[in-house]
Amino acid sequence: MRITDSPRRRPKVDVTSLIDVMFLLLTFFLVTTQFMDQSALKVELPQMSHSEKVAHEKRFVLNAASDGVMMLDGEPVTFETLREKLAISASKIEQGGGLVLRADRRLPYGEVMRILDMVRGAGIRRISNATSENSK
Repeated sequence: MRITDSPRRRPKVDVTSLIDVMFLLLTFFLVTTQFMDQSALKVELPQMSHSEKVAHEKRFVLNAASDGVMMLDGEPVTFETLREKLAISASKIEQGGGLVLRADRRLPYGEVMRILDMVRGAGIRRISNATSENSK
């Protein structure tokens, strides 16, 4: 009886199915990721034709509606709770790119200045005011 020693074949890893699985995972995570809702409140921004477009890292967003309802990063706040939350997280807001104020255009100027004064009083210096582009 003759036994032949066949040459050893090198093992191969088929990565085609691995790539398919990676694309499926990528698609799954892209579809299920919650995108940041900039405005949980209906805020009509004032229009400007000469505003800067600013792209920053993670920013904290403060929405202020015309009826005085405010939301800080999606959580409803009052003036009293806003003052507390800003004082607690002032350093995190400064390091994270600052605060974006999205005030409704019908909100009285005095209320906007009251909010800005509270933000400055909490030690936050990086503040941006959100506007929409003037459509001409």
